[in-house]
Amino acid sequence: MTYFTLGRKIDPTYKTNLIILIMTLTLLVAMGIFTMDWGASLVFSAGFFLTWALAREIDPLHDTSAFVAAAAYLVMTVGTIRTMETMEINLGLVFWTVLLLRGITKITGKTITLVDLLGLTGLGIYVMMGQKNGIYGLIFTAAMVMGYTRFPKHKTLKTFIGVGVILSVWGVISYSIPVPEAALQMNSFRGVLLLLGLGLGIFYGGRLRKDQGIRDDLGEIMESSYVFLSYIFYLGMYVALITATDLGDGTLSLFFAVILGVSFYRGWLSVSKR
Repeated sequence: MTYFTLGRKIDPTYKTNLIILIMTLTLLVAMGIFTMDWGASLVFSAGFFLTWALAREIDPLHDTSAFVAAAAYLVMTVGTIRTMETMEINLGLVFWTVLLLRGITKITGKTITLVDLLGLTGLGIYVMMGQKNGIYGLIFTAAMVMGYTRFPKHKTLKTFIGVGVILSVWGVISYSIPVPEAALQMNSFRGVLLLLGLGLGIFYGGRLRKDQGIRDDLGEIMESSYVFLSYIFYLGMYVALITATDLGDGTLSLFFAVILGVSFYRGWLSVSKR
């Protein structure tokens, strides 16, 4: 039976899940009461939760690093967003990224299905049309190629590489791929995020490759190379978002906070073990 396999249950009996749910709801209520802007507060708290979720995808071996990433998100968004009215976090893009990573790693323990691929395609089209930028078609294609590397016998996945190419061509012709001037200025906010993100990202990647004992949602041991493959995709996507999109500082800060959180935690682990 064909069904959606990219969802992951949030079991509240698991301590880590319970903590993040409580923290997210507390943040929502606190921000809502403080600002009286419940819509922006919902976006802000959802961004907090999705930062945690993204970090869990690229560092499934350590629960704590996801909380460090979520904390980094809070610090960065409060620092870069002056008012709740300027809150710009593209939740659709972040959620799409989470699902793309799951499709590459097979962290759910289930092979990606046609329903999954159609859902990812639909979300990709939604993001691309909403942002009016052909780069998202290329990002989707890259995810399909990496997924096919993971599942070389998956014929449907191979077909969707072709779908990605078609979307990429259509997106580039329809919207082009604009390069923000700020991305090329190393003293700009984007330039700083690019340099720091790459530096920390390379540091984390070197340690991620050595991970052992990663288990999927079914409890089966999985190779760290699969998670590393998805991380390479994430880091490449991060660079693309900074250099080839006009996303707001809030969204870029969220993606950077994930790298900062997992890298900081790995650095702390390395120091504490000496």
